[in-house]
Amino acid sequence: MREQFQQMAASIWTRRMSPMRWAMATTLLAAMAMAACGVVFDGRDRGARGGAYEQNALLAARRHDPLHAVSLDKVRSTGLVPPAFAASIVTDLDALEPGAKKQAFLKIALPLVARENARIRDERRHITDDAEDVPEYIWEKYKVKPGDLETLRRRVDVIPASMVLAQAALESGWGTSRFAREGNNLFGVRTYDPDTPGLEPEKAEGFKVVKYQSLSEGVGYYMLNLNTHAAYKDFRRARAQMRDDGRDPDSRHLATRLTQYSEIPKTYSKILHQIIEAENLEDFDGVRLVGET
Repeated sequence: MREQFQQMAASIWTRRMSPMRWAMATTLLAAMAMAACGVVFDGRDRGARGGAYEQNALLAARRHDPLHAVSLDKVRSTGLVPPAFAASIVTDLDALEPGAKKQAFLKIALPLVARENARIRDERRHITDDAEDVPEYIWEKYKVKPGDLETLRRRVDVIPASMVLAQAALESGWGTSRFAREGNNLFGVRTYDPDTPGLEPEKAEGFKVVKYQSLSEGVGYYMLNLNTHAAYKDFRRARAQMRDDGRDPDSRHLATRLTQYSEIPKTYSKILHQIIEAENLEDFDGVRLVGET
């Protein structure tokens, strides 16, 4: 990859190109630069990042790399995170010292969580007092019988970023597990369907760990699962009660409603609480994407 990058760079600077070929070449050069840095990027949502390549393709590559674009201190102070979406983790985060590894993982995961919560907020805006005004796809996506607005409101709601990040960190070993690196699965989601793409665990049988096409797909499935699966009905009920009381969803309290998520139900929420507190993850609750309406 390094040799291809150098050859491409030399070609751009030594050959005369039309404006169109120049734009195509610099875009390709930026993509190769990103790959050389060890991060693969999600090609979707280009509209949210539009125009960055026009001035400087290499600078744009750096801007859209979450390890460079995201400042956790700035996110904490502003409540906004840049739309820098990693499609997968190919960098060896385990090679970093513990503090740097955690920081890098949060920079990768936080924009993805913010994007998914943004989508949920947008869907929630479509839920009015008139069931007929709710788009059909929302009823279908959240597996709710059309007309049951109470159930729909309980299901179409954001999940505190601090809880999502803590679970992702715990289940993926801060992005270092084989399932995170090879399957874009940060949450250890399993499948018992032989036809579903997955990775075979080394010390277990009878199931696979789901393999997603991107980190974004994995985050989206995890959050939809919490919002729809019968196992997490108590989680959704507790969140709805907070809404009724005029409070935002509390990650620490909601984490106690995830006993069915783990094989260590008695200590699972305690571990999540420890991660949330140690890394000050509640600072990220309510964080939104730059440019989100």
